[in-house]
Amino acid sequence: MEDLIWDGVPAQRKKREEKFSFPAVTMVALDKPGAGRKFIFNKAAQELLNIQGEERVSFGFSADRSIIAVRKAADINSGIQLTKTCTISDKKTYEFIAKILNLDTSVENNFEIVSNGTLNTLHLHANIPVTEEVVTTETTYEEDAVHTAVAEEEDLTTEEDFSDIEVSMDDMPFALDPEFSKGTEDNTEEGW
Repeated sequence: MEDLIWDGVPAQRKKREEKFSFPAVTMVALDKPGAGRKFIFNKAAQELLNIQGEERVSFGFSADRSIIAVRKAADINSGIQLTKTCTISDKKTYEFIAKILNLDTSVENNFEIVSNGTLNTLHLHANIPVTEEVVTTETTYEEDAVHTAVAEEEDLTTEEDFSDIEVSMDDMPFALDPEFSKGTEDNTEEGW
């Protein structure tokens, strides 16, 4: 009876495990209509930005929208307030970032926070889906000829079997046609 929990109710929540060891912000996937637009700051991000639960963070965007930055808000009247667990729900910011980066919001999007000492920028972290491994093989002309020769070994007993084959210029590829190689406009790269 060692597996019993006495004088308490078992915890029903699973403890959130850190996905990344580097500072990261996660945009949670929109898995159902009306789902909240949520950002999660991991422990390393909280340390880098020097933020704690219920403090505020600000996002910054360059004029050309090529840079997205994040910082601890300058004062109590600016930025977006964090929850106790360092998450935020901000529809306007979430949809703006998704739009300028053309993100698929049906999946989780993770950003690494890269700091140069004065600016903390968000860089989209590669989301690599788990797929089946595809193995491709290439067959060269020589390998194909060997396989064909082995398969048809009974027909290739001597060289004399090929003596009755005649080849005419009509059988040659078009690239050897003298009219083709004269330099017409159609055989330039633009004509292809």
